[in-house]
Amino acid sequence: MVEQACAREDADAEPGVIQPVAAAEPEAGPCADQSDDCRDALERLRADRLAGIDLDIRVGGRPGNDYPCECRLEGETFQPRRFASTTFTWKAAGYCHKPLYFEDWELERYGHSHGMLVDPFVSAAHFFVTLPVLPYKMGLELPWECVYPLGYYRPGNCAPWTVPAVPISIRGFVVEAATITGIVFVLP
Repeated sequence: MVEQACAREDADAEPGVIQPVAAAEPEAGPCADQSDDCRDALERLRADRLAGIDLDIRVGGRPGNDYPCECRLEGETFQPRRFASTTFTWKAAGYCHKPLYFEDWELERYGHSHGMLVDPFVSAAHFFVTLPVLPYKMGLELPWECVYPLGYYRPGNCAPWTVPAVPISIRGFVVEAATITGIVFVLP
C-alpha cells in the first residue's frame, strides 16, 4: 500500500527520474460508506460562498424546544427604583504604623515570589544586607514616626515588578556615620 501511494522509480524511465503513481482506489472496509458523505460535505463546502451567509439574527424555532420560553410580566407598569441622591467622598484612613526597616514589600505586600526554594535565601540576603544600613534607615525614618500605608497598590490589583529607589537623606548619613564611629571607639 505504501509503495502504491509513494512515487517510484521505473526501470524503463531514465535513471534518477521519479514517476508519480496514481492513487489506489480505497478498499471496501468499515469507512467505505463514510467516504461518500465526506465527498458530499467537501463539495458543499467548496460551493458555499460569502453571499450565501444569512444575516438574519431573529430567533427561529419553537419556544421550549429550540429556545427557552419567555416569561413576561404582564399587567404591570415599570416602576424605576427611587434611590436617594447620595454624595460619596473618599477620606483617607488615619491608619499608621511605625517604620518597618526589614520589610520586603515586593514579597510581603504584592506576593512577588522568586519561587518556593529561592525565597528563604532572598529573604535572608535582604535581612543581612539591610542590617549594616539599619542606622541609616533609622535616620531616614525615625523609630517614633508614623508611616502611612498610602501610595501602595491596592490588594487584588496587578502590581508591577519594581526596583525601589535608594532614598538619600543627610540625617540618615549622619546617623550611620555616628553609629560606625561609635562602634569603632567602643570595640577594642
